[in-house]
Amino acid sequence: MRVSIPAWEFDLPLCVRSGQAFRWRQNGAQWIGLADAEVLKVEPRGSRWIVQSPTSETPFQLLTRLFRLEVDLKKVQTELIRRDPRWAEWIEAMPGLRLMRWLSAEECLFSFLCTPANNIPRITGMIERLCERYGEPIAHEGEMTYYGFPTATQLAQADEATLRELGFGYRARNLIEAAQALQERGDGWLDSLRVLPYWDAKKELMTLPGVGAKVADCVLLFGLDNPLAVPIDTHMWQAVSEWLMPDLKGRSLTDRTYRQVVEWFHERFGEWSGWAHQYLFTAHLMGKEMASDHA
Repeated sequence: MRVSIPAWEFDLPLCVRSGQAFRWRQNGAQWIGLADAEVLKVEPRGSRWIVQSPTSETPFQLLTRLFRLEVDLKKVQTELIRRDPRWAEWIEAMPGLRLMRWLSAEECLFSFLCTPANNIPRITGMIERLCERYGEPIAHEGEMTYYGFPTATQLAQADEATLRELGFGYRARNLIEAAQALQERGDGWLDSLRVLPYWDAKKELMTLPGVGAKVADCVLLFGLDNPLAVPIDTHMWQAVSEWLMPDLKGRSLTDRTYRQVVEWFHERFGEWSGWAHQYLFTAHLMGKEMASDHA
């Protein structure tokens, strides 16, 4: 399937390298992504994208869902700049950055439980090994086998020692206990958080083992479509304190300062907070520093 998408409106490599997803890899000109039990292959041809999938009969709909292609990106960017002109610099540098969406909130939760005190290459490797060990095969191509993401039931029965051998360290116990906690809450509990107000949904998520404020916000933003979530990790904290809120410089990221930053985004951007976060986070991650007179 060939799909025409303006180059400025969709920068797939930037999106998948910006800490929003961990199961994408490049194979020559082609990008291969896995999401839940789906495989998606995307290849650029000028202003067109060739979209294929060995698991889905509607690959473009899959691409649309994962990268929120239904959202008018120019409208998002205009709104962000209107609310804070400092965003113009990042938008100009990264015009095709989009906020991504996970197919499964469960996969999103378990994946981001792997992220504390970690980096993107390591996280990617851990998740790949997790899927190969506990996931089900979903497609075969030649000698290549693609694996789906394991379910909560599969992870609840995982062996902690085995996960540690796979490189999960202390995160092994968190994965297992979080999976067991989801089972206890019953089917649909995680998705039911979509209808709760932001702070209430976040509080519920943080009752799960290993889930702190940052992981909860990642699940809300990428897995549960909550536009008010503002995940704050080291990159985000440094970007905020250096570029936006200089009164926080030299202070530690605590529950109080975390909430202070989230409320700043809510007051400034409202329903666009998640998008605003992604531009700021990616700018810092990619080393796109602001001019000093913007601090």
